[in-house]
Amino acid sequence: MRRWSVLTLALLVVAASGVFVVRWMSVPSGRKLPPGPVRDQLAARVVEVLERDPTFRTEVTQEPGPHPVCVASVFGVAPDWADTVADVRTVYTWVDCLWLWPADVARGPAGLDFNQLSGLGMPIALHLGPPVTYQAPEDGERNGDSIRRIFPKSLEAAAFSPPHRSMRDELQQRVLQVATSSTPSPSPSRS
Repeated sequence: MRRWSVLTLALLVVAASGVFVVRWMSVPSGRKLPPGPVRDQLAARVVEVLERDPTFRTEVTQEPGPHPVCVASVFGVAPDWADTVADVRTVYTWVDCLWLWPADVARGPAGLDFNQLSGLGMPIALHLGPPVTYQAPEDGERNGDSIRRIFPKSLEAAAFSPPHRSMRDELQQRVLQVATSSTPSPSPSRS
């Protein structure tokens, strides 16, 4: 009888650990990203929200005149099983932004000096709400602590790693595009 109990106990332990392994393997890792088109749509949503957000507009300057022009690179979402934009509640992304003054836009793309524009590049968590809110890391020494507080453990490495140089190039192209589309066209001459 005792042999049966030991064997039964051993089988129960093996069965329980098998259930644990199956359950552990089915838990999302936090590293899965939605398909490319969904990531692109989420990046566009991040840009749209930040460029219109009155709080974010003063992230670099307290003055009301300039407005941000941004690009975003999504590196995670929550819930991490989300496959569609509608499933996503939080977007974890790097943003790169430059602030344009009305005078910068008036000069047009030829008059832009990228070295003179205020800007920022940072990871953020954009909560799609309602209401839509964002969390940004603190400046300075507490930056690492705030990144660890904002981002899931599985995404911390991405939050600590700035994106490739190509994101800055993409931002400059977007700024030129905004400056071009916002530049008043010359008035037709009167005869």
